[in-house]
Amino acid sequence: MAWETVVLEVAGKPLAFTRVELRVSAEEVSREASFDIAWIQPGPPCGPDEEATIKVSGELWLTGYTRDVRGSLSADQRSYALTVVSRSVDATEASVDHPTGLAKDLDLKGIAETFDTLGIGIETTIQTAKKKFHKLRLGETWFQTLETEARALGVLIHDTAEGKLKLSKGPDGKVAGALREGVNIEQATATISGRGTFSEIKVRGQASEGTSKTALRPVGEASAGGKRKRPLIKVHEGEATSERLKDRAAWEAKRAAGSSKECTVTTPGWRSNGQLFEANKTIEVIIPAFGIEQQMTIASIVFEQEASDGQGGGTKATLTLKDPRALGGENPRGKSADSWSAPAVPIPTFRAD
Repeated sequence: MAWETVVLEVAGKPLAFTRVELRVSAEEVSREASFDIAWIQPGPPCGPDEEATIKVSGELWLTGYTRDVRGSLSADQRSYALTVVSRSVDATEASVDHPTGLAKDLDLKGIAETFDTLGIGIETTIQTAKKKFHKLRLGETWFQTLETEARALGVLIHDTAEGKLKLSKGPDGKVAGALREGVNIEQATATISGRGTFSEIKVRGQASEGTSKTALRPVGEASAGGKRKRPLIKVHEGEATSERLKDRAAWEAKRAAGSSKECTVTTPGWRSNGQLFEANKTIEVIIPAFGIEQQMTIASIVFEQEASDGQGGGTKATLTLKDPRALGGENPRGKSADSWSAPAVPIPTFRAD
């Protein structure tokens, strides 16, 4: 159990606190943090929308703004609670103000850069096919116009420590070491469910040009590994080409196969082998009591630390772990019990009705 040195700076000045909670998810665009502020001076410790950064033992973890400043007063004490959000929060709340609202012959990264009118920034290592036209709907946020396209391409949108958006297709790497029962796991829960599982995924759409069957009635299909007949038909948003429909069908099938297998683990620290836990990275999970022995993707993390004894007594991390396919990864092919296994998703197909 190791004490982490968390430094909160607001408007360039450090702000002391007694408790911190940091939250990040591979399926959300904006990470955030909550602090119990140590403040005895008159008035609030800061205002909303002030520039803020958070570092964890020297590593930048969040770049953003103060959000809510809440004061509490009783007969014998007073306190302040502060929330801080990533710069990327503006991507989900503020509308894009673009002169034409139109992007031509660009891939997803190019579309993102075109409509990044607030200068938030975008990071990605993936390549996607170019789209002939992308039209911004009036009042859309940056995230809204990207999310529809990202979903069609099987791409996750989350954020970075610098407050930029990040586009990922599957996990962003691995965390060293392992989470092991009896070693670095204090508590754990596991869920294996038939909810959200299907036998096959069909994605239907329509091309903007042409009158052939492939233009008017295209279908992308992929088996999702369900044990009984439970088809799911999705309507594809945007241009329906064979590659886009197959990508969408494969994405939905992977998520269906992986989303039914999840566990939550609480560890007495924020690191594994010295490496800070990161969302959308895989880690080896070994919990014999649950029959788990495989790589799992860290879907979300809640870091908590309370200045109880200064020695790490109040330090813990709660990780939500999912089968890698739930977030676009591949079959982990571990040694888990049969109930944790799911069939590999086959290559998707395309046809016209």
